[in-house]
Amino acid sequence: MQRNWKSILAAFVASCVVTLFGVTFYFGPIAEADVPSGPLLVPAAGFLIYVSISIVLFDWVARQLQDAYKAAFVVGASQFILVNVDFVLRGERGLATAVASTVLLVATWISVAAAYSVFTDKKKS
Repeated sequence: MQRNWKSILAAFVASCVVTLFGVTFYFGPIAEADVPSGPLLVPAAGFLIYVSISIVLFDWVARQLQDAYKAAFVVGASQFILVNVDFVLRGERGLATAVASTVLLVATWISVAAAYSVFTDKKKS
């Protein structure tokens, strides 16, 4: 299979430029000035909102790909890249924590995909 290296390189450059300038001149200054005042909701409510949004995203990806396990991989890999690659490389998360997080992410998204698959209507409409 032939890869389109021009588009991959262009996407890489675009990501580098937008992220670097965006963090340096936009996000960074806002984050430094924005002091959190504490949780907006009780932890249980925040947890349920987080899970609800995650499952809505998962459902959309599963419907687009027509495969719950591929959707679980896409959502789980995205989380992995953010919290276990980015945070570790920036020194904001330890390696043992990243490994434990990876195990939990894999278990969570495989469980979600399995449960979703069991109850998915197999009929094509």
